[in-house]
Amino acid sequence: KEMTCRFHKGENHADCQNFTMHWVCHRHGYDQRTYNFKFDLTLHAELKVYLFQNVQTLPPQNLSVSLMTSGDFLLTWKAADGSQGLGNALEYEVTYKREWESWEKAASLLLSNTTRCHLSHEDLVPGSNYVARVRARRGQASGFSGRYSEWSTEVSWEAPEGGLQPRNLRCLFNGADRLTCSWEVKKAIITSVVFGLFFRATRASAEEECSPVHEKALTHIPYVVQSCEIPVSNSSSQSWYHVSVRAKTEEKVIEAYKNIKVLPPANVSVTVTESQEYELRWIKHTFQYGFIKQRYQVEYWKNNQYEKVSLRKRRRPGFLFAGQMGRTVPLAFI
Repeated sequence: KEMTCRFHKGENHADCQNFTMHWVCHRHGYDQRTYNFKFDLTLHAELKVYLFQNVQTLPPQNLSVSLMTSGDFLLTWKAADGSQGLGNALEYEVTYKREWESWEKAASLLLSNTTRCHLSHEDLVPGSNYVARVRARRGQASGFSGRYSEWSTEVSWEAPEGGLQPRNLRCLFNGADRLTCSWEVKKAIITSVVFGLFFRATRASAEEECSPVHEKALTHIPYVVQSCEIPVSNSSSQSWYHVSVRAKTEEKVIEAYKNIKVLPPANVSVTVTESQEYELRWIKHTFQYGFIKQRYQVEYWKNNQYEKVSLRKRRRPGFLFAGQMGRTVPLAFI
């Protein structure tokens, strides 16, 4: 038999939460019965499942990496047990990154009909540790569909040290008016070599230099990220840019006669005169051009005290000054 119950607006029970609804049902008389409580709404869900339209395979197995004689790297794996029956109907996504990077910034490759992936050493930053993973799904061309498997176990390797070439040159268009390019160079050379980004919008246009170049040091690796924004005025689906990063040539005009560094005087000697004075003599170096004159500066100090006294400059290769016998006086020229 059905009983009608009503919502009770009275005080909530102590063991009920504020959002708990309190219903009251009355039945006259008392006897031992079994009571069933149910909603007056039908709550259920059902689905008709087509097996090969809802495929999620197990993740690929035995992912490994090997170094090729060319210096490139080869990733290999195999389909998970139980998935071999799908054969060539599987396609794979391979992602790889440097260990310190997030997976959101990882490079992604889509592959079909193969269980191997070739990674060129030119696409890797030398001296960096990399990690890769792979996942599988039913190929779209098979007419079936599904979702990707979970990721496989990760495999890691180290890219060998390379030269001083700029690496990891990448450019991204914001879809409106700016093409942002970035690249990496070794910290060891940025103090002596200046890199620039050069670009051409068409084959016929003149090459331009992008400016300014921004720089950001990476604490995890011995590289610095440099970047520059190229303004885009007219863009279309057929637009392309040719960009290159190279060391810039620094030019400076040096006038030889304004940059002369004389060799130090030779055969320096000190003798004591009859008047108890010291006579300092040396041999000067001769120049190819007689009009170039030399001037001398003498410094002397008490031994181990290093309180230098500078004497006036002279043009002649000799000097006479008073002193006390028995005192050691080192001499230096500037």
